[in-house]
Amino acid sequence: MDKKKILIVDDEGNIRRLERTILIKDFLVIEAEDGKQAIDMAGTQKPDLILMDMMMPKMDGLTAC
Repeated sequence: MDKKKILIVDDEGNIRRLERTILIKDFLVIEAEDGKQAIDMAGTQKPDLILMDMMMPKMDGLTAC
């Protein structure tokens, strides 16, 4: 069975690392550092789920959604 893909979006590397550590066992995890990068990755990678921080530089999570 193929693993579902999760996109983690957060400007804090420590938060992304923690989430990845928890999820990597059961999911394919990809990461973005801001809303703009998240939009680009969502378009090309087609994740099954996106976990996004709301407060980020460049483009916040609400704008990206």
